[in-house]
Amino acid sequence: VWIVTGDGDALSIGGNHTMHILRRNLDCQILLFNNEIYGLTKGQYSPTSRIGTRSPSTPFGSVDRPVRPCAFAMGSGARFVARAIDVHKNLAEVLKAAHAHKGAAFVEIFQNCIVYNDDVFAPFTAKDQAGKQLWLKAGEPMLFDGGGKGLTPDREALNLKVVDVEDGDWQAADVIVHDPHNMAVAHMLIDMPFGTFPMALGVIYDDPR
Repeated sequence: VWIVTGDGDALSIGGNHTMHILRRNLDCQILLFNNEIYGLTKGQYSPTSRIGTRSPSTPFGSVDRPVRPCAFAMGSGARFVARAIDVHKNLAEVLKAAHAHKGAAFVEIFQNCIVYNDDVFAPFTAKDQAGKQLWLKAGEPMLFDGGGKGLTPDREALNLKVVDVEDGDWQAADVIVHDPHNMAVAHMLIDMPFGTFPMALGVIYDDPR
């Protein structure tokens, strides 16, 4: 069973249903298309809209902090959490992984709303910004920016930090290898502030139960 929903439907009116599907681990896939706006109802702000978003329902700018869909899913007990971009070639791979997962799978898909919120994701989806995408693959190092940068554990802050990778030697840079079973690292990847860090994409967490 595939459940396709928008960012507002899954996180406001239908948030209760989404939470219970995830915590009960029903064998289905939830695809949440996030465009950070209510595109079908004339562009009102949605639960994922950023602070300051101007819309018919927030003419002076939204004051609410946006919901983070993947954090919501993890908090609801999801055993599979992933992110993708609607027009990226890796989307099919992410959907196949979600379908193969036995239990509830949650996939956030960044979708551009060309009418009411055009290019809101351009800082990491535009062709010239591909270096700000971190595509995660199990058993492979967390590299981005053409392999010139990576993520390593910050053992003092108990978090992740960005390091430079010279001559492709990611091991010398202590770049972490992606383990989708690691819940603690999954939370860190979801919480990374974009700009200082890349956008984590692909299968972030996959630990069937």
